[in-house]
Amino acid sequence: MLPLTFSHSPSRSFERLGHRIQLAIASPHVQKRQFIEVEPNPDETLDDWQRLLADLEDTHGVRIERLASGRIRIGWRDFTEA
Repeated sequence: MLPLTFSHSPSRSFERLGHRIQLAIASPHVQKRQFIEVEPNPDETLDDWQRLLADLEDTHGVRIERLASGRIRIGWRDFTEA
Protein backbone atom coordinates (compact mmCIF):
# COMPACT_ATOMS: atom_id res chain seq x y z
CA MET A 1 0.00 0.00 0.00
CA LEU A 2 1.29 3.46 -0.83
CA PRO A 3 1.94 5.77 2.12
CA LEU A 4 -0.37 8.73 2.52
CA THR A 5 1.20 12.05 1.69
CA PHE A 6 -0.15 15.39 2.76
CA SER A 7 0.80 18.93 1.94
CA HIS A 8 1.05 21.69 4.52
CA SER A 9 -1.73 23.81 3.03
CA PRO A 10 -4.50 24.86 5.44
CA SER A 11 -7.10 22.54 3.93
CA ARG A 12 -4.68 19.63 4.00
CA SER A 13 -3.80 20.21 7.64
CA PHE A 14 -7.50 19.80 8.49
CA GLU A 15 -7.57 16.60 6.43
CA ARG A 16 -4.55 15.26 8.33
CA LEU A 17 -6.26 15.99 11.64
CA GLY A 18 -9.46 14.29 10.48
CA HIS A 19 -7.48 11.28 9.28
CA ARG A 20 -5.68 10.98 12.63
CA ILE A 21 -8.98 11.04 14.54
CA GLN A 22 -10.56 8.60 12.08
CA LEU A 23 -7.71 6.12 12.60
CA ALA A 24 -8.08 6.39 16.38
CA ILE A 25 -11.83 5.78 16.19
CA ALA A 26 -11.42 2.76 13.89
CA SER A 27 -9.51 0.74 16.49
CA PRO A 28 -11.51 -2.35 17.59
CA HIS A 29 -10.64 -1.65 21.24
CA VAL A 30 -11.98 1.88 20.92
CA GLN A 31 -15.15 0.64 19.24
CA LYS A 32 -15.97 -1.37 22.37
CA ARG A 33 -15.46 1.67 24.65
CA GLN A 34 -17.19 4.05 22.23
CA PHE A 35 -14.99 7.02 23.06
CA ILE A 36 -11.49 8.31 22.48
CA GLU A 37 -9.44 10.90 24.32
CA VAL A 38 -7.18 13.00 22.15
CA GLU A 39 -5.15 16.17 22.38
CA PRO A 40 -3.82 18.48 19.72
CA ASN A 41 -0.41 17.68 18.31
CA PRO A 42 2.09 20.55 18.15
CA ASP A 43 1.76 20.71 14.35
CA GLU A 44 -2.06 21.02 14.42
CA THR A 45 -3.71 24.43 14.43
CA LEU A 46 -6.33 25.69 16.85
CA ASP A 47 -8.49 26.66 13.86
CA ASP A 48 -8.45 23.08 12.57
CA TRP A 49 -9.41 21.75 16.01
CA GLN A 50 -12.23 24.26 16.40
CA ARG A 51 -13.57 23.34 12.96
CA LEU A 52 -13.35 19.60 13.68
CA LEU A 53 -15.06 19.92 17.06
CA ALA A 54 -17.81 22.14 15.62
CA ASP A 55 -18.44 19.57 12.89
CA LEU A 56 -18.53 16.73 15.42
CA GLU A 57 -20.82 18.63 17.81
CA ASP A 58 -23.31 19.00 14.96
CA THR A 59 -23.31 15.22 14.40
CA HIS A 60 -26.22 13.30 15.93
CA GLY A 61 -25.04 10.74 18.49
CA VAL A 62 -21.59 12.28 19.00
CA ARG A 63 -20.67 14.05 22.21
CA ILE A 64 -17.63 16.19 22.91
CA GLU A 65 -16.18 16.77 26.37
CA ARG A 66 -13.30 19.12 27.05
CA LEU A 67 -11.40 17.66 29.99
CA ALA A 68 -9.52 19.61 32.66
CA SER A 69 -6.29 17.99 31.45
CA GLY A 70 -6.67 19.72 28.07
CA ARG A 71 -7.57 16.47 26.35
CA ILE A 72 -10.79 16.10 24.40
CA ARG A 73 -13.10 13.12 24.80
CA ILE A 74 -15.08 12.21 21.70
CA GLY A 75 -17.84 9.71 22.40
CA TRP A 76 -20.61 8.09 20.39
CA ARG A 77 -23.24 5.45 20.81
CA ASP A 78 -24.56 2.60 18.72
CA PHE A 79 -27.33 3.51 16.35
CA THR A 80 -30.29 1.15 16.16
CA GLU A 81 -33.04 0.92 13.60
CA ALA A 82 -36.27 2.43 14.94
